[in-house]
Amino acid sequence: MVDLNIERRITKGRNISLVVYQNGKVVLKHPAKVPKKQLEEFISEKKDWILSKLKELPKDIPEKLRFQEGEKVHIFGNPISIHLSENKNRAPISETLQIPYGKNNESRARKAKEILKKILLEKINPLVESTATSLNTKVSKISIKTMRSLWGSCNSKNQISLNLSLVHCPDTIIEYIVLHEIAHTIEHNHSDKFWKIVESQNPNYKEAEKWLKEVGKKYIYYLN
Repeated sequence: MVDLNIERRITKGRNISLVVYQNGKVVLKHPAKVPKKQLEEFISEKKDWILSKLKELPKDIPEKLRFQEGEKVHIFGNPISIHLSENKNRAPISETLQIPYGKNNESRARKAKEILKKILLEKINPLVESTATSLNTKVSKISIKTMRSLWGSCNSKNQISLNLSLVHCPDTIIEYIVLHEIAHTIEHNHSDKFWKIVESQNPNYKEAEKWLKEVGKKYIYYLN
C-alpha cells in the first residue's frame, strides 16, 4: 500500500475535490464540516486516480526550496548560493543570497520569502510605473504572493497580483508579465485588442510566452 502525503485545505465551496500539482503535491479541498470518515472514504476511492496522475508528472520538476546553506537559487535568472547568517538586515546580492537562520525551518522559509518579496518589489515598482505611464492607465494596487499556477492576475479594480516566483525569472520575463497584467487594466480579457496592446509595447512577446511554457513551468515550483 502506497502511503500518500495529502495536504488538506478548507474551502468555502460545497464539494470535495483533489488536485495533483506538477511538483507532486496532492491537495484535498473540502468544506470545514465534512466528517473525517467521509474524507478518508473519498481519498480511498480516488487513490488509483491519484497514483496514475503522479506517474504522469514530469521528472524534471525541481524540488521546493528549503533555504539551506549552500542551496542554489535563481535570482532574476542567475543561479546563486544561499548563505545563512546571523545578520537580520538584507545584504546586497553578489554571489550569495543572505538569509537569517530563523528559529526553525518554517521561520527561515518565511523570512526568506520576505527577503525575496522585497527584492522583487524593487525590480517591479519602477516597471509598473513606467509601463502604466506608457499605456496611459493606472494600477491601484500591487500585491506579491506565492501562486501555484498563475504568474499574475488583474481584477476589475485594477489591482494587480504577481507571483513571487517571478524573482527567479530573467528580466525580460518579469517585464512581460508586468506588461501583460497592466494591459488587463485596459482590456480585462484576452481579445485581439488586448494582444495588440501587449504587442505595441513588446513586439516579441511570443518569445516570452514560449519561455514561460517551456521553462517557466519549472521556476514556478521553487516556492510551492
